[in-house]
Amino acid sequence: METGPHGQPGAAWAHSAGIRAASGRLMYRSARNVLLAAGDAAMIFLSTAIAYVVWAAPVQQQPAEMYLELSPLIALFIAGYARAGLYPSLGLGPVQTLRRLSYVTTFGFLALAAFSFALKLPHLYSRVTFLLAFVLSLALVPLGRFAVFSFARNRDWWTEAVVVIGTGRRAARAIRGIKRAGHLGYRAVAVLTSDAQADAAGEFEGVPIMGGLEQVHALSASGIRIAFLEVERLQPQLVIDQLQQTFQHVVLLHELDDLPMEGLQVRTLGDLVGIEYRNNLLRPEKQLTKRVLDLALGSAAFVLAMPVILMAGLLVRLVDGRPSCFRQDRRGRGGRPIKVRKIRTMCRGADSRLEEYLAADPARRDEWEVSHKLRDDPRLIPVIGHLFRRFSIDELPQLWAVIAGDMSLVGPRPFPDYHLQTFTPAFLELRQRVRPGITGLWQVTSRSDGGAAEQEAFDSYYIRNWSVWFDLYILGRTIIAIVTGRGAY
Repeated sequence: METGPHGQPGAAWAHSAGIRAASGRLMYRSARNVLLAAGDAAMIFLSTAIAYVVWAAPVQQQPAEMYLELSPLIALFIAGYARAGLYPSLGLGPVQTLRRLSYVTTFGFLALAAFSFALKLPHLYSRVTFLLAFVLSLALVPLGRFAVFSFARNRDWWTEAVVVIGTGRRAARAIRGIKRAGHLGYRAVAVLTSDAQADAAGEFEGVPIMGGLEQVHALSASGIRIAFLEVERLQPQLVIDQLQQTFQHVVLLHELDDLPMEGLQVRTLGDLVGIEYRNNLLRPEKQLTKRVLDLALGSAAFVLAMPVILMAGLLVRLVDGRPSCFRQDRRGRGGRPIKVRKIRTMCRGADSRLEEYLAADPARRDEWEVSHKLRDDPRLIPVIGHLFRRFSIDELPQLWAVIAGDMSLVGPRPFPDYHLQTFTPAFLELRQRVRPGITGLWQVTSRSDGGAAEQEAFDSYYIRNWSVWFDLYILGRTIIAIVTGRGAY
């Protein structure tokens, strides 16, 4: 007999779980939407309040009441976010979410400007205040979403329950993928399988096996609206029709190995389904767009960072003498050598210290051979070396390399030759076709905790799925990682 948790019959378990879930699941979905909408509204309001305090109050000397009268118009933004599918934003990755938030926020402020200026309202609102509020909203609304997600991501009420349909290792692989992609908002709660041997195991990856397709109606009655069908080949139409009539959403899962993901386009070719993909960052027009973005943001960042760079260099001289900066030979685009400048964080004679340290501690040598980093690096200058590494202050001089065209703000790291030898030839060829970056997807995801295999996976994904929004997302994640010091040593 098919059983669920605690030996209950599968259908009985689904029915009893449905009684508990159906009464609360709608409330949970509503709570998720309300929390997201409240966070978005709060960030729009906060952005406007900051803009008012910075400009409208001190410069224009306008009263706060005239701006508070516009507060009901925040509902326009919420309606726009809802229309863009951002409530509850299930299945949307962070890059897609950032893109949609930015589009709707831009349209909302344009509509607000038209409403207040073109219609000649009694109050003459400050255009500079509106512009400041708009720019702040582009940053604060996604940041507010990140805060809400960080608070709620591990709570069951935040996620949408899904059933996984598949056999053997494919169902287990699907569940692992759902867990890794926690930002999408899904949570596997049941498995349906026709594999008798797998069914005897009772669960996959901690998710109970409820039986075969005869259980779909019971699971649907419990309030589950989404089914993930893991396939290696397309299922019979009868099976898909049955699932479509039972669940509101049916998602076919198929492993694509190292193919790009973000830019996939589905093409219908008669009775064939085609998947079109591109290696985005290898296209000349994309590289030109990225170069323009690097020049604009890199120049502004370099000007803002100059006081920090000068102060850091002075501290190094006071503590450990000259030089305050150093240059390393790295490989850039096309494999040509480039000079990478950094604030010096290591004591003089660092190489000999490292050899002595590794010779005395085999465990540390193993750590070094895996990641070429050490958690307790004996070469660092006391106090300031750790401080500069933790908050990536030592990387700031590389902003000049971005302006000069040797590097990009975002891209694969420009590793020394001994590190490059740990990569596969195919990946080396791929990464040398783009500029190396100060930060990248691997850094903000694993930072110092990832090995060569993770670096290959993340950097390959980035190159193949590049977009302006992807760069902006990674830069935002970089700022958060630097401020918190997560994963750095």
